[in-house]
Amino acid sequence: MTHRLDGGCHCGAIALELSLPRPPEEEVIGACQCSLCRKHNARTVSDPRAQARLILRQPSQLQRYRFGLGASEVVLCHRCGVYIAMLMTEGGKAWTTINIDVLDGRARFTRSTEPRDFSGEALEERRERRKARWTPTELVGWPEESG
Repeated sequence: MTHRLDGGCHCGAIALELSLPRPPEEEVIGACQCSLCRKHNARTVSDPRAQARLILRQPSQLQRYRFGLGASEVVLCHRCGVYIAMLMTEGGKAWTTINIDVLDGRARFTRSTEPRDFSGEALEERRERRKARWTPTELVGWPEESG
């Protein structure tokens, strides 16, 4: 059974569809310890068996931010400022870890967060971990230069 959740930014410029293989109540919730995620108090979900779609309804409102090793980019709405996801692209494929709080069903994620610190990873090690653990994602209406 697939568990579908919708969401997006506050103003509606960026939408999100997430299909999970198990109920949100059973999903592991990550709490990355990098400075950006701590400042956003981000709770995230990623599952390689899930499927996500990031939909740019208003492409001009896409704001991207890279920092650290630059292995991925933070997806934010330029207008309302909401942090949607971390996105990594390679070879025409995309993977994300989703900010749970942008999902309409966010209250269903009831497990305690698991702090995660990946500061000791090298760039290639980080990219390989993300490909193995993040959610495969379809980018709809996305600019070609993403990644």
